Amino acid sequence: MLILIDLDGTLINTVHPTWKPYKDGQEDCIIDNYLAQLPVFNGAREFLSSRKAKGDNIVVVSDSHYRYVNPICRMLGVECVSLADKPNTSKLYQYLDSHPNYKQELDNGDCFVIGDTRLDIELGRQIGAMTIWFLPYQITEEIKDERDGIGDEMLSKKYGPTFAAKTFDEMERIIDAPLANLYSIEATFANSTSYRAVRLNDNRYGDGSYVCIRCLARQEQGACDKYARADKYYIMSNPQRTQEFIRTLAEGISNYINQPALISQGWDYFTYLTDKRFTTPPNKMKDIFDSVETSVPKVQLLKWADNVHGSLREQNLYSDRQVFLQNYLSVECPIVTSIDMFGQEQQTALSLSGKNIIVLDDQLTTAATAWHVIRKLKEKGARNVLFIAMFQMILSVSNGMICPRCGKPMLIKIRRTDGHRFYSCTPPEYRGDGCGYIQDIPDQN
Repeated sequence: MLILIDLDGTLINTVHPTWKPYKDGQEDCIIDNYLAQLPVFNGAREFLSSRKAKGDNIVVVSDSHYRYVNPICRMLGVECVSLADKPNTSKLYQYLDSHPNYKQELDNGDCFVIGDTRLDIELGRQIGAMTIWFLPYQITEEIKDERDGIGDEMLSKKYGPTFAAKTFDEMERIIDAPLANLYSIEATFANSTSYRAVRLNDNRYGDGSYVCIRCLARQEQGACDKYARADKYYIMSNPQRTQEFIRTLAEGISNYINQPALISQGWDYFTYLTDKRFTTPPNKMKDIFDSVETSVPKVQLLKWADNVHGSLREQNLYSDRQVFLQNYLSVECPIVTSIDMFGQEQQTALSLSGKNIIVLDDQLTTAATAWHVIRKLKEKGARNVLFIAMFQMILSVSNGMICPRCGKPMLIKIRRTDGHRFYSCTPPEYRGDGCGYIQDIPDQN
């Protein structure tokens, strides 16, 4: 296994601005005087020793100056690439080209890129490696950095790391068993089982209630590791999708919902965002929802208005999306029949007061739908709400491919009918400025 790992903020606690002169090489090698006091994170040395004992090759990839990086990496006993200019891949590829055995591990898919910022994740996605977003330190205002994304947890997650970890022990478990630590839908399509999800929001309120937003797979744009699942998102909307596909998708959802740590929290209802009258295929979400196996009672609580027209993705501004949702998506509690003390039937709307509710949706982009639904359920008296999106739309990353005909950048596209990937020099009729050249991408799975 090849492990490409960041230095500052990942192996050593040097994210504070006071370290900047050393990292920039402005104070010539003064860092050598402080190697014994270097703030190595607890567990970092043990992690490096363990991985080397397991036969892994470890290379630090750092944007910092070689006068700073090289002596530290000598002390840690690892190789290094300094002044890497992440997420630019050119210097890293130069290094890998000079180490054919490392390049072979990357080409074979036996490679992790690990770091604490979106630059590390973007670098890993560009080279097709698995990525681990790692945050071993506490975020404070003084260490935030807009360029690197230091302190911006949400931005790092929007770049779609394959995994996320908070400790070196957790990271080691991921490297030892990556398939079992994928997000649950991704794991299912990789013939594995996982209970993990992308943790996007955890809000707790003064009364002790909480709301959470989770995603079970990543829907990538552009370059990424092979486990991201934009192909499955498009197949989900294909009228020719198979029942086997629906069962596999529902299995990933079921695995997450039914994990003991979650089911023990006492959920009262499981609901979903229903299909619009013009959704293709008809009952797209209902078929998946019905196939999910869970002991949580299923109920339909959300409804699109009959007069809804257009789609949420056509609303470019977040404020416009909020207006669209307010106009067309509502919570409607079904009528339930009960018997009163006199044996008479009573029909009343289902009460959500104090109830804990799980909501299933197909995709999360801006989270406008999630927060609208959460707010509407709370207005009806719901206590705890877990909003689960099957797919998280992650930010686009360039693949670096250049068209051999016209020399313009090529984009990774996905054929909606079957989820197959290809490079496209997108022509004007498809909102590009390229020549139309297409190059196939062999299936990774």
